[in-house]
Amino acid sequence: MAEQKSVAVETVKKAKKRTIQYDRWGYFFIAPFFLVYIIFSLIPLATTFVYSFFEYYRDGLEIIGPNAKVAKYFSGKAEYYQWQIDDSIVALDDLVAKYESNSKVTLGLKTEICDTVFAIAEDIDSAKYEKNLAKIVDKAIKQKKTPVYVIEQAQALLSDTQPAIIANIKTVFNSNDNMWRYFTNTLIMWILGFVPQILISLLLAVWFTNTELRLKGQQFFKTVIYLPNLIMAAAFAMLFFSLFSVNGPINSIVVRFFDSMNAEGIAAGTIQPMERIRFFTSTGWTRVIVAIMNFLMWYGNTTILLMAGVMGIDNSLFEAARIDGANPIQIFFKITIPLLVPIFVYVLITSLIGGIQMFDVPQIITNGSGAPNRTTMTIIMKLNKHLASKNYGPAGVTSILIFAVTGILSGISYKISMRNYQNKK
Repeated sequence: MAEQKSVAVETVKKAKKRTIQYDRWGYFFIAPFFLVYIIFSLIPLATTFVYSFFEYYRDGLEIIGPNAKVAKYFSGKAEYYQWQIDDSIVALDDLVAKYESNSKVTLGLKTEICDTVFAIAEDIDSAKYEKNLAKIVDKAIKQKKTPVYVIEQAQALLSDTQPAIIANIKTVFNSNDNMWRYFTNTLIMWILGFVPQILISLLLAVWFTNTELRLKGQQFFKTVIYLPNLIMAAAFAMLFFSLFSVNGPINSIVVRFFDSMNAEGIAAGTIQPMERIRFFTSTGWTRVIVAIMNFLMWYGNTTILLMAGVMGIDNSLFEAARIDGANPIQIFFKITIPLLVPIFVYVLITSLIGGIQMFDVPQIITNGSGAPNRTTMTIIMKLNKHLASKNYGPAGVTSILIFAVTGILSGISYKISMRNYQNKK
């Protein structure tokens, strides 16, 4: 019996050796995806996150950083402001001699310290330094400290440092040039393009999927509406820039129409000939033109998604509604719209994510300036400015902010769209 068992075991082992394990080959087929993801997505994302924690930029050919901590009240290269810190500390030492140990602290001491420091330190953020010095003076007055104590604190304040990530965040959310302004610009232009996009796409989707209308040439129109999506955004932007320029065809048509309608008044001198419109010097016109381009580029794609959603609705529901006497408007609002909610949510979120990443169209239309007065500059355009100046710290913070917003919106999209399809206990 023992010999028979050993023979059987040997037979099984030989059979296993000859057997091809097909399931293992699956790992080889999916490995390229993971390699591409790690090299081109995961590593850049991790590097970006790391950059946000450091001062890291290029000054000409010289690389500054990476520094985990930076001066709190000074900006630029350390060699530029370090001598100002040292000289200011020496000057404040000379100020100590003016006060006796029993002297009282007054608000005038703050002004005297600031005048002494600001006369030497050119690269200091005077408003920030004076604000924090005022807190020290107020505390010294309440606790009845000596002027010498305040001056020593003022000297220590000059050498204060802060984490580089704090400085990067303050740079991104600077009061004069902050990210909320560019987020607002991006949101306005996205809304101007998305509202007509979803309305017209929904109308076309219903028309193309309605078996009662029997529209002719559907295949042709379905192809035509999607064509703008295939055109490079750069070429599309250059086309619109030419169309709406001062000497472009849109201006020529509008001016000729106005002048022809008022020919008699112009001849009599009671009406002035129309001047050409400078579209790209107007905030409203520039934003509308960007929105029109985004609408034309993406409404075909949205139409196809909504068509897929409508075609996924059981046709018997529409037939039952017609038998019950429902008119087309009632069918649209009571059946089509409610059952399209998951597709609507998907289109909304993906469009919003695309809107947050809006870059190429306004970049080309305004030559990267966000003109007029940076009212068309988007978040990604500002990120590109940081990258162009090799200022990787604020660029990293901006990228992480965009990633966080995108992740939150994606989570909301999944939660809403899958809510009715999840098993409830």
